[in-house]
Order: sequence, then C-alpha cells, then structure tokens
Amino acid sequence: MLSGDRPKHLLALVSFAGILALISFALWPVFLTKLGQEWGLTNTDIGWISGAYFFGYLIATPVLVGLTDRMDARLVFLGGCAFSSVGCLLFATNAVNFWSAAISWMLVGAGLAGTYMPGLQILNARLDDSARVRAVPWYTACFGFGTAGSFAVMGIVLAYADYRIAALIGSGGAFIAAFLILFFVKPHASQSFSGAQKKRHPLDLRPAFQKPVALGYIFAYGAHTYELFAYRTWSFALLIFLAGQADGALGIGAVTIIVSLITATGLLASLIGAHLCLAYGRHRIITLIGAAAVGMSCFAAFSLNGPIWFAIVGLWIYNIFIMLDSGALTTGTVEAGDTHDRGALLAVHSMIGFGGGALGGPVVGYVLDRAGGVGALESWFYAILAMGAGSGIVFFVQRHFWHQKPEH
Repeated sequence: MLSGDRPKHLLALVSFAGILALISFALWPVFLTKLGQEWGLTNTDIGWISGAYFFGYLIATPVLVGLTDRMDARLVFLGGCAFSSVGCLLFATNAVNFWSAAISWMLVGAGLAGTYMPGLQILNARLDDSARVRAVPWYTACFGFGTAGSFAVMGIVLAYADYRIAALIGSGGAFIAAFLILFFVKPHASQSFSGAQKKRHPLDLRPAFQKPVALGYIFAYGAHTYELFAYRTWSFALLIFLAGQADGALGIGAVTIIVSLITATGLLASLIGAHLCLAYGRHRIITLIGAAAVGMSCFAAFSLNGPIWFAIVGLWIYNIFIMLDSGALTTGTVEAGDTHDRGALLAVHSMIGFGGGALGGPVVGYVLDRAGGVGALESWFYAILAMGAGSGIVFFVQRHFWHQKPEH
C-alpha cells in the first residue's frame, strides 16, 4: 500500500479519487432535454429529478459525514462509492420515467455525500493545521474540475451513445475511486479519535449550531449551492437552445467543450477567491463577491439577446463569479471548527448547502415553465435572474458577519 504521507501526494490522490467519483455528475444535466421529451416530463419534473440527487445527498449526509468524527473517513468514502456505483447501475437498467429516474438519481446523490466531505475529512485527519488550510481550497476546487470532466464525458456519450452507457461509465468511475482509496491511502489509527468524538452520536449535530460564525458560512453556502447547481443543471440545455437559435452554428460537440471549459474555469476562480480571503478577510471578500455575482447574473441574462458568442461570454463570466466564493465558504466552516467536532460542522455544512442545491433545479424549472418553456428566450432571461438570487442571499448573510466580527 502506498501512502499519502506527503501532504501534496495525499491531496493529489484523494482529489483524483473524488474526480473519478464525480464522473456521473453531469449524466442528468446532459441528457435531461432528450429524456424529458421521451418520458413526457415538464421542466418542473426535470428540475425535481435534478433535485433528487441533492435530496439524496441531504438525507445521507448527517449519517455519513457525522460518522467521520467517530471512524476513519476512508471507510465512509468507500461506502459512498458503493452507493454511487449501485445508483448508476439502477439508472442504466431501470430508469424509464420520472419516479424510476428520481429514485436512482437520489441514490447517486447519497453516494456523493459519502465521498465529497468524507474525502475532505480524510485530508483533515492526516494533515497538520498549516497544510490543512492550504489543502482545503485545492480539494474543493477539484469539485469543479470533476464536474467539468463529467460534462465532457457525458457530452461525448450523448453524441455517440445513450444514457445507459453514460450511467455504466459513472458506475465504473466510482468503482475505480474506491479502489484508489482502499489500496493507496493508509488507514487512520482509531486511537487518534478523541473521547469527545467517540462519545458524541454521529447524528448529534449540535456543535454546528453553537458556533454562529460557522453558521454564517453554512447558510451562505446553502445559497451558493442553490445558484451553482441551478446553473449546472440548466446550462447545457440553455446552450443547446442558443445553438439552435444560431441556425446550428454549434453542434453537441462544441456545446460539450464549451460547458466543460466553463465548468473547469471554476477551479481557478475558487482558488483565486480563497487567496483573496486570506489576504483581505474572509467575510469582506465573500460579501463583495456576492454583490458582484448578482450583477453578473443580470449581465448574463441580458447577454442572451446578443450574438451567441456574446451570450457564451456572459454565461462564462457569470460562472466565474459564482465559483469565486466556493472554496472560501467551506474553508471558513473548517476553520470555525475544532478537531473533535469538525465532522459535525461539515455535516451541517453539506446538509444546508446541498439542500439549497436540491432547490436550484426545480425552482429554475418552475420559472421556465411559467415563463414560456425552454424554447422561449424570455424564459431563460428570468431563469438566470432566479439563479442570481442565491448570490444576493450570500451578500446579506456575509455582510452581517463582516460588520459583526473583526477581520483578521
């Protein structure tokens, strides 16, 4: 067994495993238009299937992430990979309508609950304080890299195969991720967990609610993920619509490349945001990012009226501003916790965060239905404004803490 004794090696290994576990992430966002037509779904239905992924995450998080305060997060990660792999297999074999797709997709979301934050806990348990603060933004930024890779893979499958093949690829990615963690990350000695950790029940999440600063980051993260995953759910469909409006100037392959690049750019944006927070104060920078992202959502909405290249630029810039505070919010929660309760804080962070993510898809789907459907440009204008409301909430939450707590 190789080890992650060196911080950089461990970070690279766990991040790569997390990226592999995310291969299935874009399965529904990429295939939703095609399957929605085949299954006779409304845009609201489509949004709820997207939300099922995050509801699965929300339900599984208190158990799976809470357990990382009592046992080696490496074992939890392996369980999460199993959930993802089985969920993808069910999607490939059983998904034929709203309910079968939603249930399978919910199981895949539960798998993410066992890999994303537990992956972070693998690092937290094995790194010292200095290395941990440096590692968290890189690890969270790799979520964007993983989702970008997923859009690329699923877009290629959309062009040449069907959703069943895509789901099988997602299942295989989770299996390989489990293999890497099982054989290349050393177990963490059980005696390293303190008596307070072992004594507290994994579902006892009270430590998070006893730390107002942590709650500020957590609630802002919920608004952030509402916006981010609304964008992730509907951006591929939006660009397919815009490509159609441009008389086929862009095909599925070009749209796939564009969405993948837009998503990957989020990795760099997240790292930049984290660096700015260290230099100028976390609450201050996140507040300013929230305000700027609202403005960029308006810019992106108005850009839809211009040439397709201008609309793509608008959507690209908007995604950058959405992602600027992604790693900074999670790092804030980690810093607000202590060794014995960090799992509880991250569990609540994930629950509220991805609870917001669960609402993003259906809210935007409802706006699309009410405004005229995915075939109307005006509908997409209002959909983007609905996304931008998330950054507005981030602004107001973090502005309160900026003025209440001195910056360091």
